[in-house]
Amino acid sequence: MAKPLIIARDLEIIYNKGKSNEFKALAGASTDIYEGEYIILFGASGSGKSTLMYAIQGSLPPAGGTLLIGGEDIYNLPIEERVYFQRFVMGIIFQQFNLIPSLTVLDNVALPMIFANKDKATRNRRAQALLDRFGVGMVSHKITPMLSGGQQQRVSVARSMVNDPKILLADEPTGNLDSVSTQQVMDKIDEINTFDRRTIIMVSHNAAHLSYAHRVYYLKDGRIVREVVNPQRKQIKPVQEGETIVTELEQLARLFPYDSVESLRVKSLVNYLTQDYTFDQLVRMEKAVQYFIAGKIDRDAFIKSLVLPYERGGVGIEEKTARRMARVSEQVLKQADDIRRFRKQYEKEHVFFDQHKLAERLRDHLLKAQHLKLSKKQDDNLVEAIADRVVGVSNEEDFYTQVQKGVSVGGLALSEKEADMLTRYFEKLIAQGVDVSYKS
Repeated sequence: MAKPLIIARDLEIIYNKGKSNEFKALAGASTDIYEGEYIILFGASGSGKSTLMYAIQGSLPPAGGTLLIGGEDIYNLPIEERVYFQRFVMGIIFQQFNLIPSLTVLDNVALPMIFANKDKATRNRRAQALLDRFGVGMVSHKITPMLSGGQQQRVSVARSMVNDPKILLADEPTGNLDSVSTQQVMDKIDEINTFDRRTIIMVSHNAAHLSYAHRVYYLKDGRIVREVVNPQRKQIKPVQEGETIVTELEQLARLFPYDSVESLRVKSLVNYLTQDYTFDQLVRMEKAVQYFIAGKIDRDAFIKSLVLPYERGGVGIEEKTARRMARVSEQVLKQADDIRRFRKQYEKEHVFFDQHKLAERLRDHLLKAQHLKLSKKQDDNLVEAIADRVVGVSNEEDFYTQVQKGVSVGGLALSEKEADMLTRYFEKLIAQGVDVSYKS
């Protein structure tokens, strides 16, 4: 089995230790990063993402915990070996470019190779090739102040690659760029990951960047509070079957990256309950659903908060609609508990509930909720499809396709509309019942 390239365990970084302004920038961060992965460290300013990156780069010795890169504690290396590590194993792209304004573009890119004792012809040849690759070869003779911000950052990308590093660090690389230049730089970094097979660790607070990564680590107050797998990229980190199940929450996490898991669950259920209400009504409904999911209000209080007129602090919807919403919410949360038990049974053999019976209960609920009547064979096929989806063997699209297939090949022979309604409802249950992609 593949081993992590970078291992951090309970990492702590403390600034101004022992002084009145002591600050713990990292407070027990742990992560495994595999060779060839594209990782984004995401969070607000002060969350610890840049601190973690510079600890990995070798510039910030940890006050506690373990940090291994390629199996070695780089902070225990002799100083000359650590310099070698920073020069040849690590490349770095800065937000502020950090180019030398008095040197030409070509000399800026070639500069790191001087310290590697490469002759001038080799330095210039390598630098020019990289500049050409990143679309700025035609300005290699100019000094850097003559370039646009986007051009300067692409020069910075070329410089970061000149010593052919294994790991490329990028600290808010598009923070000072316009949207067009941002796209160009992000595409080039993605190319380095995809075609050069380099490990990328990027610090960002831009939610638009998240789709590039294999995995995103969300940081808050010096801790990694959540890890989200990108379902659109083939994973490099070994994942056991069913360990990662992609749900609607991953999609919501990219739209609302600073929201908690609990908040995303609220949005998922509210999205299902309503389509035709104003923004202000939805905000109040989210609050009511939040309290209901958390068990802070019962069914009657939930209905009352929905029915109460808007000017009196309620949502202001009809009582019949409110009662239907309460009934559906109760059903979703109850069945989500069965999904949670099912996955617990899948992960641990000695659990009270029988896994097959849980799948049958989910089947019965789905059929009742969607007003479907099936044959015995269709019922059995649905139980299998449910089990595969809940443990992560199949994804949402697989389930949707499967239930439209013929009965003889394990399907239900549903119409496109029936399959869509069944799948969408089932995904709501899964979004409430699965925690696996979020690690706190």
